[in-house]
Amino acid sequence: MLKKFNAYLILLSAIFLYYDFFNWYLSDSQLQIEYAFLKGALAFISALLFITYIHILYFPKLTNTPLIPTYPPLIMLFSLNIGFGIGISNLYVFQIYSLPYFFNFLRSPELGIGFMSISIILIYLSVDTFRKNNEDPNPTTASHNLITTGIFRYVRNPMYLSLVLFQFGVGSALSFLHINLMTLLTLLVLHFFVILREEKYLQREFGLEYETYLKNTRRWL
Repeated sequence: MLKKFNAYLILLSAIFLYYDFFNWYLSDSQLQIEYAFLKGALAFISALLFITYIHILYFPKLTNTPLIPTYPPLIMLFSLNIGFGIGISNLYVFQIYSLPYFFNFLRSPELGIGFMSISIILIYLSVDTFRKNNEDPNPTTASHNLITTGIFRYVRNPMYLSLVLFQFGVGSALSFLHINLMTLLTLLVLHFFVILREEKYLQREFGLEYETYLKNTRRWL
């Protein structure tokens, strides 16, 4: 009970501090540069604390599973938070570089909401398909049935695709392009440390049935 209470407390703190920073960042209010960095740093540290806390206390010791390094949503949140940390450090401390003006078309709440909406739809369709097949969508659990129906007929990893799209959408919606750019890190980590491990695991578990599925359905899009 205490672990859950602490997790919710840290999460709410991180959400509030992120909100506090972006409520100022997206407004026309002026703020001393040191104080702006402090706002951002507190949000960054609290989010990092939440990610670390969840991983250490809740990520299980894996047996007969794909042996992924952590929960995939934590990978996305970590990458998003690192992008945020790099951004505020460059903006308010080091000021080493400026992002090309070309990328400014990504600063769009409408674009961000669109990507996040697609992400939520993919999550819903994926979880619903898992439920209909009596499977747990948690990748740290063993798989008993190979799911090839529903959204999985068209893409093998819709839930991981949704994480990438969600992060990209957050960056656009908040007009913070470092979050968008770090989506590439999320994609690479998910690909090499989650998806490829899952594919090896599923090949061992389902053999020819899974190999046929690999040939007929794309990994990402």
